[in-house]
Formats: sequence, C-alpha cells, structure tokens
Amino acid sequence: MPARTIAFVVPRYGVHSAGGAEMLAQGVAERLAASGDEVTVLTTCARDHFTWANHYRPGTETVGGVTVRRFPVDARDRAAEFASIQERISRGAAVSPGEEECWIRGSVHSAPLYDFIGGNRDRFDCFIFLPYLFGTTWAGSAVAPEKSLLIPCLHDEPYARLGIFREMFARVRGILFNSPPERELARRLFETEDARAAVAGMGFEARPRYRPERFRKRFGLTTPFLLYAGRREEGKNTPLLVEYVRVFKKNNPAQPLSLALLGTGEVRIPPESAGGILDLGYVDEELKHDGYAACLALCQPSVNESLSIVLMEAWLAGTAGIVNARCAVTEGHCARSNGGLAFRDYYEFEECVHLLLERPGLREALAAGGRRYAERDYSWDAALGRYREAFGRFGL
Repeated sequence: MPARTIAFVVPRYGVHSAGGAEMLAQGVAERLAASGDEVTVLTTCARDHFTWANHYRPGTETVGGVTVRRFPVDARDRAAEFASIQERISRGAAVSPGEEECWIRGSVHSAPLYDFIGGNRDRFDCFIFLPYLFGTTWAGSAVAPEKSLLIPCLHDEPYARLGIFREMFARVRGILFNSPPERELARRLFETEDARAAVAGMGFEARPRYRPERFRKRFGLTTPFLLYAGRREEGKNTPLLVEYVRVFKKNNPAQPLSLALLGTGEVRIPPESAGGILDLGYVDEELKHDGYAACLALCQPSVNESLSIVLMEAWLAGTAGIVNARCAVTEGHCARSNGGLAFRDYYEFEECVHLLLERPGLREALAAGGRRYAERDYSWDAALGRYREAFGRFGL
C-alpha cells in the first residue's frame, strides 16, 4: 500500500494538551507515521484552551516521531461579543446567521496556518481537522475542502445545530467518526451520506504492568473508591458526580465508599464530604492507570462524549464502568461490551454502586467484558485498518 502524505490540523498539540481530541490526534498521527505514512501536525502556539494565548514558539519540532509545525494565534479583539453570543448558544437560544459567523470568527484562528495550508495543498494527500467546534477547523477546512477530512468529536449539544457547522460538514471530502452513535447523530443533524462517512476511532494498549497497591498507598485509600479521570468541569458533569456521591454517603453512612477525582480544572467539594471526596489533581499516566486498576469502578458521568478514552483505558486495566445513560456513546459501549452499568438519575446511580459493592463476581464479569471489547474493537491494528479503509473509500 503506497504511503500517504497526511497533515493533522488541531488547535493544540503536545504533552500539555491533554484533551480527548488532542490525545486522539497524537495517537493516530504517531501510529500512522510509524506505519510508513509521512505525517505532519499543523497547530497553533497555544497551550491553554480558555485564553488561547501564544505559549510555544512558532516553528517546527519533532514530537513522538512526528513533525509538528506551530503557528501564532491571531489576536482576538472581540472577546466580549464572542462570550455573549456563546452564552446564548450554550443555553439553546436562537442566534442569527450573522451572530453565528461572529461567534466562530471569535474562536481560535491562525492566518499563517491557513496560508500554509493554501500554499502546500498540492504537497499533502489530505488534511485531517479536529475537533469540529473550533475556528481552526471551520476556517482551515475551507481552504482546500477537496482534500479536507473531519474528525468532528461530535456531541449532541446546541453548538452542533448551528448553520455554520452544517455547511462545514457538507463541504469536506470525508468525515471520520469515533463511534457508531456519533455517526448516527451526524446523520440526524446533517444528513451526512454514507459515501462520505466512516467510523474509525482510535486504538488503545494495555499497560505492561498495573500497580493498584501503589495508587492506594500513595493516596491513603484503604476502602473501596470510585474514580473519575479527566477535565473537572460542568460540561463533563463532574459536579453531578460529586453531588451523587455526597448523597450516597449521606444515605449509606455505614458504607465506607469514597470518590477520587483525577485531572485538571477546579472542583468544589462540599465541606461535609471532604473526607470522602478526594481531589487528587493531575497525576502522571502511569499513576493514572494504576488508579484504574485500584478502583471499584471508573465513573463517566459526561453526556458529551464521542468515544470516551478513559472508559477504554479503565477496561484495559480490568475495571468496570459506570456511565450516564443519557450519553448514547458510553451507554452504547457498555451495552455492546457488557462492560459496565448505566444510570439515568441518582437512584439508579446508587443501585449501580450497590451492585458492584455487593456482587464482586458481577464486577469481575463486567470488567472482563469491557476488556475483551476494547482489545477487539479498539486495538491500534483495528483502528488503523479502519483509517486505511476510509482513505480508500474517500479516494485518497
């Protein structure tokens, strides 16, 4: 199979850009490069996805065997107007086409990056943009739409219903989804035809070694605990999980259950729950995976997922999942794998926890089902095979 020349275009990239889309881009880019394709990453100099301030120097470096070109972020001089429109969009209020365009133009942009795409469109077989929500994807994919592929990381949210994104989904050459429910969401929202769509996702590998006791000892965890890993923010339903665990402990005072929170972002822990809800902050990858192996279950309360990296990682560590049934993606993973339990409200959440505490055989069976599913459907061999099949379908 001939090697392809591929550019990934993502607003942030590198070891300090730990969002799901960035992890996906880095994982796929590095493995395509290792398998023989010529891969370049085009990104900005930003590190923080709130301010988008230039942090890295412009220029070229090598990260994980992949050439990374960084371009400065354009000045953002309409921040107040952007924030006002974004607040209205986020609560589902109607906005005009002009306001949609004003909002997306207030997102992260880099004119030098777009100039590079335009000046090098003949050098690359395709440009892969992700995620759908940012200015670099919206504007960058318009430069050479005939060579543009989209990995949208799509969620069922008000932003996905904007006309600007319907136009973007219609103009690109092909769309690569992370899961079947994400693909079905795009079908409903944008009427994306099958010829331009494929489910590809990403791959995962079990760690050579898990040391659950190291994690427990490091943080003084001597009783069963639930684990949350990822960005701690309202959009990921972290406050909901904290509240559910607070109520669980109030209703079940004899049950020594705790919640450990890993990741970045502020989290408010009720004073009465300070001993049972632990903010462990950001930890390195090895310790995070030890945490997966140590916990009673990995909790994924978010409804805004297109894949859920942490769920796959936890399954490979031999741990069951507890997910939000209102997220079609994670609920679908659990249904197809028999790897976890799903809740719609607090009472179902409480029942999920009791089942795992009181029936260790069930917990082990769920963990085994999840691991088989992750190894079968989300190995890197399987994922790269899906990417190559999609490239062929798209005529690349």
